[in-house]
Amino acid sequence: MLLHATDLTKTYGTHTLFEGVSLAVHEGERLGLIGPNGAGKSTLLKILAGLETPDDGDLVRRKNLRLAYVAQLDDFPDGATPRSVVTAAAGSAGAVPNAPDAAVRADIALSRLGFSEPDRPADKLSGGWRKRLSVAAAVATEPDVLMLDEPTNHLDLEGVRWLEKFVAAERDRAMVFVTHDRTFLEACAQRIVELSAAYPGGTFEAKGNYSTFLRRKDEFLEAQAAQQTALAGKIRRDTAWLKQGVQGRQTRNQSQVKAAAARRDEMGQLSARNAAPDRVTAIDFAASDRKTKRLLGLHGVAKTLGGKKLFAGLDLTLTPGQRIGLLGPNGSGKTTLLRLIAGELEP
Repeated sequence: MLLHATDLTKTYGTHTLFEGVSLAVHEGERLGLIGPNGAGKSTLLKILAGLETPDDGDLVRRKNLRLAYVAQLDDFPDGATPRSVVTAAAGSAGAVPNAPDAAVRADIALSRLGFSEPDRPADKLSGGWRKRLSVAAAVATEPDVLMLDEPTNHLDLEGVRWLEKFVAAERDRAMVFVTHDRTFLEACAQRIVELSAAYPGGTFEAKGNYSTFLRRKDEFLEAQAAQQTALAGKIRRDTAWLKQGVQGRQTRNQSQVKAAAARRDEMGQLSARNAAPDRVTAIDFAASDRKTKRLLGLHGVAKTLGGKKLFAGLDLTLTPGQRIGLLGPNGSGKTTLLRLIAGELEP
C-alpha cells in the first residue's frame, strides 16, 4: 500500500465537502475518483497529494513516497519552453535514487511524451500539447503516484487517445485521476471510487471499469432503499408498541425502547443517504442516471441495413439539456442511429 487515508473531513466555511472518508492507493493501480459536482473530488485529490490539509482524519504515506499532481489548468511562466518547464520540475524534485540527474530526466520525459521541439514557446502550444507538457513535468519527477485532475478537459479526441495510451504504458507507477469522462474510465480505471453523501462513510467503490462500477452501484443503492423500507416497517411496529404503554422498570422493555431508538437513528441516516441531493454523478452519457429525468433511453440496440450490421449492444441515455457529439467513420451508422432516435427506423 502506498498511502492510506482514514476518516478525512474537509469543510469550507459552513459547508462540509465530505466527512469520514477513507481511501487507499495501492502499487501500480489505476484508481478513478468520481462524484457529483461539489462533492470535493479535486480537494480530496489535493489532500492525497499533500497540497491541502484535512480538517480531521489521518493520512499515512509509505516512507519516501514520491507524489506528482497535475492540475486541471495548465499554467506555465511567461517565456517558458517545454524544456525549461520540465527541467525546473525535475530539479524541484531533487535527487532521485537510482535515476539520472534532473537535466537528463527532463530530456527523457520530453522525448517519451513526443516533444520534438522542446525549445518552442509554451504559450504557442495547443491545449492538448499543454496538457502533455504538464504530464511531462510530473513524469520527470519520477513519482510513485501520479495524480491527474480532470486530465481530459480541453483535449480533442486525438489527445484523449494519447492520454489513454500513456496511462496504459506507465505500468510502474500508480495513478489516481478525477474525471467525468466515461470512455476514459472504461479504458483506464482498474478501481473506481465515488465520493458522495449517498453512501455510508461518504464513498462507494468497486474493482473494474465503469460499467462494472455502475452495476454494483445500482445493486447497492437498491439494497439500501430496500433496507430503508424494511426498517420503516419495524419502526411502525415500534411506534404502535410504545403507544400501548411501557413498564419502564422491566429490563426487557427498557432494552426494547433502546432498540427502537437505535432503529430511528439508523432510519434518519438511511433517509439522508437515500435522499442525498448529490446522489447522481454526471458522467458522459448520464450513465449514472438512476431515478433522474430521462428523455429517451436505448438499451442493447442493434441495427442491420442491407445485410450489414452497423452496430449492436448500444446503450445511450438522453437527459434534458445535454449536448452530445456523435463521431464515427463513414458507414458506421451515425445517421441511422439518429433516425432510430427520431423514430423513423426500428431497431
